[in-house]
Amino acid sequence: MLKNLVIDNIALIDHLEIDFCEGLTVLSGETGSGKSIIVDSLSFVLGDRADKTLIKYGSEAAQVTALFEVDDASPVLTKLAEYGYGDDREILLYRKMSVGGKNEIRIQGKTATLAILKEVCSELVDIFGQGQHLALLNEKNQLSVLDAFCDHGDICEEMRALHSQLTAINRELKSLGGDDVERARLLDILSYQIEEIRAADVSEEEENELQIAHKRLVNAERISEAISQAVNALSGEGGAVTEIAQAANSLKSISNLDDSAEDAAKRLISARLEVDDVASQLQDLLSSVEFSSAEADRIEERLEKYRQLKRKYGGSVADVLAFLTEARQKYDTLANATERIERLNEEKDRVLNRMYELAENKSARRKDTARKLSERIVRELADLGMRDTRFEVGFNEQPSFEQYSASPSADGFDKVVFLMSANAGEPLKSLSKVISGGEMSRFMLAVKNITALAEKIPTMIFDEIDSGISGNMAQMVAIKLANVSANRQNGYQCIVITHLPQIAAMADANLYISKFEKDGKTYTSAKVLENYEQRAAEVARLMGGVGEHAVVSAKELLDWSAEYKSKQK
Repeated sequence: MLKNLVIDNIALIDHLEIDFCEGLTVLSGETGSGKSIIVDSLSFVLGDRADKTLIKYGSEAAQVTALFEVDDASPVLTKLAEYGYGDDREILLYRKMSVGGKNEIRIQGKTATLAILKEVCSELVDIFGQGQHLALLNEKNQLSVLDAFCDHGDICEEMRALHSQLTAINRELKSLGGDDVERARLLDILSYQIEEIRAADVSEEEENELQIAHKRLVNAERISEAISQAVNALSGEGGAVTEIAQAANSLKSISNLDDSAEDAAKRLISARLEVDDVASQLQDLLSSVEFSSAEADRIEERLEKYRQLKRKYGGSVADVLAFLTEARQKYDTLANATERIERLNEEKDRVLNRMYELAENKSARRKDTARKLSERIVRELADLGMRDTRFEVGFNEQPSFEQYSASPSADGFDKVVFLMSANAGEPLKSLSKVISGGEMSRFMLAVKNITALAEKIPTMIFDEIDSGISGNMAQMVAIKLANVSANRQNGYQCIVITHLPQIAAMADANLYISKFEKDGKTYTSAKVLENYEQRAAEVARLMGGVGEHAVVSAKELLDWSAEYKSKQK
């Protein structure tokens, strides 16, 4: 159960701390006082969407802390232990959001993720607000509601496993070409690709050589001019070879006069020979640098082939060759896939047959549950004053095996629609077409009562479930809420936001929510109505009466409610 809720800087709430008890707790107050904000705050700390517009104007951040207590058998304790949050029966939740977008979540004082928070809280609280009317009226959600009551055993798990297996089989069949026509088409494509790459006979070495040759051809004129200038500077008229030779001869003429001159002359002669050799090599190179249009066309054509292959099969020669290897492997696999395909199709048929068998089993369980659920809802609605109501769950016609196999689902083949007739003599019609606002509130209370008892969620919260209800119907809803609370084991609770005096009078604890102004700002406060007189005054206010006669009527309603609850106990 929810024991304590602390709200800071949410909408009109500056700081608010509320203690809750087991049984039926009713929150009442004027419209716009902030009752629903309390539920929004609780939804936030339980993992609902962080809406920054809820942060109180002028504040940088908002935060909510909630303290719960569960019994030793609660599945929440198992989840907490799995995620390393211990097994304390008191569970402390904390969540903070800031204007800048920073969020913080803590469980038992330790950092947590939003996913973990939602998983843990799914077993703690069930909140029913006005938006769930629309969700239940949507036929797409009605199968999920039915399944919440249905015990499918291991069927769901086995069907999910089979569906995953079927997906893997279909994926492999697709990789093997699917049917014979598609496989033949893929073999033709692979054969063409393999032959195109093989015939091109490409290699990284040849590509490098072609790129170098292409570069030389493109720059042949510049290369030739540079080499010519170098040859002329070395061996032309007045070139380096001639000048070095003259220098050596000059030194030789004085070699008999100075030994060092002779040594220098020898070195110059050696240098002349080296320079002369370089000049000769450059001359040979110059002779080879000749532009050939035919050679240029050949190289360009070959390089274009490389470019084409890389555009089609990869960004490099290595990628193209890797594609060739893979294509050959695929070709061999497809060419020899007949036996494997036969085995896969046999396995696929086996899986589909088992899935269809399980879907039939699942459908049978759903139909049996639908019958029992219909009976229970009709009884609940009768308690709420809708005595002539009929309710059934309509099912689609069962598809054949071939129809199911065309689009197999792990959820089975059922499609359902909730059908209702609220008045005697009227035919059953889709719930969304015949139910009124007041009837919808009572219908949701009936469904939630059954669901919560089945799911054993300790805290139920109803945000203005009394919408569209008044008079005798309001009294019946109050009685139902009293029954729900009385039937719950120790530690369970219902928290209800209401404008109806009948529900307020039936409460085990009353909280009055109001707003006030201080220093030019508006704030929300919560006051526990601690005694009989305070409760009577609030019930009288909800009844719309004035004076002592209204209070007398309110006290009569409180006394009647107390007597009813005493008899229930």
